[in-house]
Amino acid sequence: MRRSLVAVVLATAFALSACASDVSAQQRIEGTVVSTKMTACDMKPGSCEGTMVVDTKAAPGQVTIKVQKGTVIRHGDGHLFLPGTKGRTVAITYVESKGENVAQSIEVKTQKP
Repeated sequence: MRRSLVAVVLATAFALSACASDVSAQQRIEGTVVSTKMTACDMKPGSCEGTMVVDTKAAPGQVTIKVQKGTVIRHGDGHLFLPGTKGRTVAITYVESKGENVAQSIEVKTQKP
C-alpha cells in the first residue's frame, strides 16, 4: 500500500514538473497590432481564437501572439473582438508555451486625441 502511494506521488510530481517546463513565466509587451487572423469565434466576448501580430517598435520587433478561446480583449469598460484590434495599441500579458506566445490578457489602450 505504501509503495503504491509513493509511486502515485512521484508520478504526479513528475507530471507537474513536465508541464511546468513547457510554460515559461509571464511576460508583457506593448505595441500596435499590425494583423490578426481569426480561426474561430462564437460572437461573445472571450470566445474568439486566432493570432495577432504586434509591432513593439523595439526588440524583438514584430511578435506573433496566439489568442485562445477564453481570452477576453478589454477596451475601457467594454470588450473588442480579435479583428477589432487591428491598428490599435495593446498591452498583452503572455506566456511561452510549446514554442508559441500565448496571450493571458489583452488590454486595448485608449488613443489620446
